[in-house]
Amino acid sequence: MIMNPKEHYQRLLSKYLLNECTPEEAEELFNHLEKDEAGRLLLKNLQAGFNEQIDKPKPINPEISEAVWQKLEANIQQQPVAKVYPFKRWISVAAAAIILITAGLFFFKPKPHSDQLLSRKERYKNDIAPGSNKAILTLANGTVIVLNQAKNGLVTKQGQTIISKVNNGLLSYKALASANSAVQYNTITTPKGGEYQVVLPDGTAVWLNAASSLKFPTAFIGTERDVELTGEAYFEVAKNKAKPFKVTANNVKVEVLGTHFNVNAYNDEPDLKTTLLEGSVKLSSGNELAMLVPGQQGTLGKQGGSFKVATVDTDDAVAWKNGNFNFAKEDVQSILRKVSRWYNVDIVYLDNAPKKQIWGTVSKFDNVSEVLKMIELTGVAHFEIEGRRITVMK
Repeated sequence: MIMNPKEHYQRLLSKYLLNECTPEEAEELFNHLEKDEAGRLLLKNLQAGFNEQIDKPKPINPEISEAVWQKLEANIQQQPVAKVYPFKRWISVAAAAIILITAGLFFFKPKPHSDQLLSRKERYKNDIAPGSNKAILTLANGTVIVLNQAKNGLVTKQGQTIISKVNNGLLSYKALASANSAVQYNTITTPKGGEYQVVLPDGTAVWLNAASSLKFPTAFIGTERDVELTGEAYFEVAKNKAKPFKVTANNVKVEVLGTHFNVNAYNDEPDLKTTLLEGSVKLSSGNELAMLVPGQQGTLGKQGGSFKVATVDTDDAVAWKNGNFNFAKEDVQSILRKVSRWYNVDIVYLDNAPKKQIWGTVSKFDNVSEVLKMIELTGVAHFEIEGRRITVMK
């Protein structure tokens, strides 16, 4: 179906309000709205809705928006574009979206000058590819195996445990050990820019994020299944009522029988976070205890104190496992720590680090420039890529 440019820009604005715009579509929308006073008025009205506090969102009056569009219509050149939503449907969608969208969501920014666009192209010319399946396996005897260089199939055998590389990115343990077998510990470590999956001897599946490590026995002998984590991992624990599964990360223990959960325990993060997707878990640190039910996240500051338990969107916690960066009211420094780990880059702040919180989603398999463009569209910072260093500027 053919439709006019007015409907095209209505579609872009609707997508933007629902956080579905690509950076290119958002830039096209910004450039168009900055053409005249009517468009700038629309931006002003939209920003009025965005700038309220998180608990007091301010909706845009649909009548005001429609009046602005009527003024804007006279300046739109007629040309065929793709099929989109009808205008009246856009009004209801946009009005509803504004009610839900709060401070920190993408702010509309003025049209950049041509020299600034050239500058950005220059600043991003040394783009960096995303991370991939990379890990090192350290055996109990100290032998080191680079898994991304190993062939698929049998990797080695330790006692009665067979270790196999199933495919690029998946390591599997099959234990045939008896109760009298000696316990041996292996460690799988991902570098910056790497991730890996391992199936433990009991059938528990673990996804290991970048710059992380997991220490575990080649066979779970005794009454408990104990592993040690640094960094971040997502666990799908095999059920075994007779043997609780315990993850130790820094000073926190996570105890389960069979469940799905994510643990974020990076040393450069201020808090240790455990997010539960299925089942139940018990958190402990010294004398502090907390129980989680699905949909909850338990947080403990690195300086100690009590666990804080809150209901969260679990998709945000496991977005990394599913191939995305999800930023939900997240500050730029936190986002750039994730960028640093996944793209194996150093982050340098030319000015004071930005404090503003933003929202957004971008594929972690895009080049780093796509993540940086998304942040730039909020207006909180600009970036320059030099080698494996990203400089952050206001």
